[in-house]
Amino acid sequence: MRILFTAVPAFGHVLPLLPLAKAARAAGHEVALMTHASMGSAAPSIPLLPGGPSTPEILADVTRRTGGDAMTDMAAFAVEYFVETRLRAGAAEALRAARDFGPDLVVAEMSDYLGQFVAAALGVRWAAHGATLPLIEPLAAQFGARAAERFADHGVTPTAAFAYVDPWPDSLIRDSDRYFAPRVPVRPEAHTGEGAAWVPPVFTGREDRPTALLTLGTVVEDPAVLTRAVAATTALDVNVLLAPHTAEDLDLNKIDPARVRVAGFVPMHDLLAVSDLVVSAAGAGTVLSTLAAGLPMVLLPLGLDKPVNAERAAATGAALVVDDPDDPDEIGAAVAKVLADDTYRASARAVAAEIARTDSPAQVLERLI
Repeated sequence: MRILFTAVPAFGHVLPLLPLAKAARAAGHEVALMTHASMGSAAPSIPLLPGGPSTPEILADVTRRTGGDAMTDMAAFAVEYFVETRLRAGAAEALRAARDFGPDLVVAEMSDYLGQFVAAALGVRWAAHGATLPLIEPLAAQFGARAAERFADHGVTPTAAFAYVDPWPDSLIRDSDRYFAPRVPVRPEAHTGEGAAWVPPVFTGREDRPTALLTLGTVVEDPAVLTRAVAATTALDVNVLLAPHTAEDLDLNKIDPARVRVAGFVPMHDLLAVSDLVVSAAGAGTVLSTLAAGLPMVLLPLGLDKPVNAERAAATGAALVVDDPDDPDEIGAAVAKVLADDTYRASARAVAAEIARTDSPAQVLERLI
């Protein structure tokens, strides 16, 4: 079987698909990933098909058409970003590539309407794959209506997904969450790289101290918060493993090399394996990966879906949410509390046990097929 996976060109959208894609490849299916070429480093072994413009190109187009800045106010321009620009700029190219590949099944990341478009155009069944929690009803309706308009430009009518693969554990789902297809839970897995193994740094003379992983995700929306979080965490007697997307995200001159090691963009699986606590911006991928690893969290939610992700994680008892990410004292106090109170770790392990009981990507693949 030929299975086409499609995603918006951002790590937070591509990475959740990869466990299922790798399971399909391991089962002997022919697999391809449709997204922008800039995402090729996420899974070099999976053939890449062109799937619309890059993130900078999308942002530039939204600004040109609307005069707004989607990077700083994504909530106001989400439909323009995820639907309008991607379909206008990428539909024809994506359809040519998909037709050449000839998929029997399309698995489209939840907010990728190019995947939905090529599935409908080719008459192929498709399943959605969650990343963050389901869109709220008003926004989902706006997305669907705009997508139908752009599909019609090509004489294509939207088709319904037959399944919604969801990496969020049952304990974090609410009755108010609305899925547009039958929900199929899947075990979330932290991203594993395909290159050389990462060698963890050594905190010489401090091996007995706990290690806090500090990351604001693959897109740092507020480098100043990262700087404050580093200062607040290093004020405690802990080791800090810092994973910014790029070195430009922080002032390296303000880092104490005895207590802080900068890992950079390292697969989350490797980072979690050497950490005792995670301090993050509450991105969906980071929250799910950390819960699956059974580690407690301190969360600094920075816009979009992150406040909701943080609320859900905190409700399990596995996380403490910082109300004011601009306050280093509050960040430091939260880290100290989570390290000192074993109930956070116990709650995280309980969620990890629940996740471990969920069907694996290989099992979910069998159900989809």
